Amino acid sequence: MTKREQCEKLYNDAFGQDIEFDKMLFDLFFDCVETLEIDGTVAAMYFKIPCVLNYNNQKTKAYYIYAVTTHSEYRHQGLMSKLFADTQKERDTLYFLKPSSQGVIAFYNQAGFKQIVGTRAPCDAVIEVSDNFKKLSLLCDKPLDTYPIMTRGIPNIEKLTFEYTLE
Repeated sequence: MTKREQCEKLYNDAFGQDIEFDKMLFDLFFDCVETLEIDGTVAAMYFKIPCVLNYNNQKTKAYYIYAVTTHSEYRHQGLMSKLFADTQKERDTLYFLKPSSQGVIAFYNQAGFKQIVGTRAPCDAVIEVSDNFKKLSLLCDKPLDTYPIMTRGIPNIEKLTFEYTLE
């Protein structure tokens, strides 16, 4: 099985299957997948999709962390923590994600993320995404007006405008 096939299977096992969305996600952003492999098997993965943070009218690099998952045979071994540590080293960079449930927030806190308010309304910190990201987002439901976001890397942001979540 190729690396992409392994990632697609791991993703589908964790998040279900939406053929149109999944195909577009992997076609557009497979080059953004971060993996940790054990003996040729993708044991953990997530998408690290580049974006831009416009914060107080200054632009800096940001990454949307999406579809964080570990193969069921490798869970509870610290692999995702290791993958995060190995792949989120850039300074002056915002790493952010929308937690899939309340149950994962403690893990993200341990990994150095803090919970803030995500919003569709304008504020001082705005995430800008590529046209490809916008196309993919059109296949998704829009989030509530406010929702939890987890961030890491740039302190002092308490509220983040991000209207293109992938849900």
